[in-house]
Amino acid sequence: MSETTVTTPNELEIRVERIFDAPRSHVFSVWTDPKLIPEWWGDGTVVEEMDVRPGGTYRFQTAYGPVEGEFREVDAPERLVQTFQNHLQTLDFEDLGDRTKLTQTMRFATTEERDTTMQYGVEEGAKSGFARVDELLLRLPLDA
Repeated sequence: MSETTVTTPNELEIRVERIFDAPRSHVFSVWTDPKLIPEWWGDGTVVEEMDVRPGGTYRFQTAYGPVEGEFREVDAPERLVQTFQNHLQTLDFEDLGDRTKLTQTMRFATTEERDTTMQYGVEEGAKSGFARVDELLLRLPLDA
């Protein structure tokens, strides 16, 4: 496990980085397997739709309302690009052998949208969510 870092590298982006103690294929599956999503999103999340392919869509029901978007790029197990609510989200999974560095970049249309997202607690949310991912990765079988 490692620390989650959240930065604003420019006026339109938020970047979240974390190194997970698991192989890249495992970490990628946590973001793309509809059976695993509720285990780390928590709060009674239900995956209603998840079609992981370019042009495919996803929709979750969460305690805070629906979350939906479209997959723009799927390059397993290296990269996901998807719309996510009001921004474009890129997830890069860097292979570090038995560890994986995840770089999540959120790109907004305006600085105001980026700042509002920061004010809503994206840092705390990322840290708690990624801690749940750590716990889930410990439970996944080695051949997952």
